[in-house]
Amino acid sequence: MKSETRISSIGHKIVDRRREEIEPLLVSCRQQHRPIEIGLYFNDPSCHEFIEMWLPDDQVILNTHLDHRKLSVFSLDEHENVPLLQRQIELSLNWGADYGINHVSAFPLSRREEYQPALMDKLTRRLHLLNSICRKHHFPVYLENTYHDLNFYKQLFKSIIDNHFDYLHCCFDIGHAKVWSNQPLSEWLGFLEALKKAGKRIHFHLHANRGLSDEHLSFIEAEWLDIIKADSFTAPLNSFEAIEMIDTRFPDCRKLMEVPTHEAIENLHKVAEEIERIRQSKQLRRA
Repeated sequence: MKSETRISSIGHKIVDRRREEIEPLLVSCRQQHRPIEIGLYFNDPSCHEFIEMWLPDDQVILNTHLDHRKLSVFSLDEHENVPLLQRQIELSLNWGADYGINHVSAFPLSRREEYQPALMDKLTRRLHLLNSICRKHHFPVYLENTYHDLNFYKQLFKSIIDNHFDYLHCCFDIGHAKVWSNQPLSEWLGFLEALKKAGKRIHFHLHANRGLSDEHLSFIEAEWLDIIKADSFTAPLNSFEAIEMIDTRFPDCRKLMEVPTHEAIENLHKVAEEIERIRQSKQLRRA
């Protein structure tokens, strides 16, 4: 039963467009009591109408993903972007979401050493603004790693913790870390465990890529492309073993699959099967 409970923490991410695509995933998550994440990017009226009609009748484990292209932390402006941010938070709350995801920036930020103090100073001021809005609405926001190295996020979350920004937490995107950082998965997970000990909550985005770009491949396609095997990022684990380890070390954290919609259900089924197979193999070796 413990294994099934852990696996049920894995769900789907969808975006607010094309009702015919997202409806099967919403139904699947409801039936299997899995979490779902809705990206607030397109504002498709028919899609929003369906979500608003469907959500109040069911207890759904839901979070949203804010429009990071317009509302990233770096670009937050009290006069221009805050009203949109508040509208997206209010929409999220109306749908029953208990938190949202956001990006630090919509583009890479400076890596030059002489600019780092000024960069962190600006980000800290923006984080203070974001945290005050989140506190006002009782709506936490989880910040997702994107274009920067692990050391950048260590500095960022040191500022968050030192300044007691209590409504800001962490979303770890495994594909982004593989493409845009130099550290292996093991170092990232050590960082996430340190954040958890410091009182920060963790959310996961799971998908695959070849290490060259942010492809958001399903693990079914990754297996077909023969890129499931251990590489410099996941070693000594292959991709399925890495997900199993994440689920074991962070059993209560939501893990959302960010893969093409038409592959989403089959992909989740495949990942769940592989996790069970790995755990059964471990039990046999211990016996």
